[in-house]
Amino acid sequence: MTVAPTERFLLASAFTLAASNSVVFALLGNLQDEFGFGDIGLGFIAASGFVVSFLVQVFVAPLADRGHTKSLLLAGPILAIVGNLLFASGSSLVQFIVARALAGAAAGVFFPPARAVVASLSTERVSERIGALSGIELAGFVTGPVIGGLLVGPLGLRWPFVIFSLLAFVAGVLVISRPVPALASSTESARLPFGLLRHRPVLVGTLFAVALALPVGLYDSLWDRYLTDLGASDAVVGLSLAAYAAPFVLLSRRGGRLADRVGHVRVAFLGLLVVAPLTAAYGWFDDPLAPIAIGVVEASAQAAAAPAALGLIARGAPAGRAAAAQGLVGACNQLVAAGVAIVATWGYGATTPATLFTVVGAALLILGSIARWLAPRGASAGRLSS
Repeated sequence: MTVAPTERFLLASAFTLAASNSVVFALLGNLQDEFGFGDIGLGFIAASGFVVSFLVQVFVAPLADRGHTKSLLLAGPILAIVGNLLFASGSSLVQFIVARALAGAAAGVFFPPARAVVASLSTERVSERIGALSGIELAGFVTGPVIGGLLVGPLGLRWPFVIFSLLAFVAGVLVISRPVPALASSTESARLPFGLLRHRPVLVGTLFAVALALPVGLYDSLWDRYLTDLGASDAVVGLSLAAYAAPFVLLSRRGGRLADRVGHVRVAFLGLLVVAPLTAAYGWFDDPLAPIAIGVVEASAQAAAAPAALGLIARGAPAGRAAAAQGLVGACNQLVAAGVAIVATWGYGATTPATLFTVVGAALLILGSIARWLAPRGASAGRLSS
């Protein structure tokens, strides 16, 4: 299948940027051991990325709808370079918090306009292109920690950050050397994105996307801890992340193509009906291989449902609000994932894993069912009136 040059360079830039932003996740423990800050410092570092990414996607990403698409795409790699160099040169908790905040800002300014641009390349295959971008973003996100973990032993703690700042520089070169199509603009482009929820396609797509993000917050905060408690080694935990990422990366383009062909609402809801019981099932096993196997199946369903939800938003966003709509759903996902992560870390000690995973699975099903109920009859193709 032919891939347009604009889509190709955005995919390459997304991979390198995601990898450079995620390398820190393999090195947080090393930073704590080296510089002696407490466990709460890890929370502050992680939270700064979530909070800043949320704010940037709400207040800055919509600038792409006002003629600043290429500037925002370029700002992503620049912020990632500075963030990684701060990690490389830092020695205090405050510096690491600022560095992680810059990484969150880098993702927040880059990915909403990138999704809007790939969606705007043609009126056909919208979810397919968004699915490809989502898959390559996850591939980069998983690759960064793997390579960072391999480099820290022979090179020390600082050099992995330097190397990944160079990778972010490559992303910047790709952006600055290629033309970027202008997004449509309108008199509404200057407004904050929250009003977009009045448009039914954006509301329904956002609810689907947020429902699918609920288990992500759970995995981010507890996956390592849960598998370790079941007896998994560090190597097995690392392989489990690759096992989850592989089907999503391989199938997300096909999943988006399926949504474009048979309907965004239908595919998003059917995928959610698979993800919900699988999420509930994670906590009911004593062998770490069982949840890893479930994760492979769940990722395959996510590979269809997530592009369908994002494609529905892309198709339903009003003219001149494409980047704002993608920033809105990204911000909502960040906020929900962060909230679930905080509650989950408390709940893991207060209740059983079976109860915790089941509650999240039930919440996912309820929220997704509300989204399906709000989608008017006959809207399975995803072309809802606003």
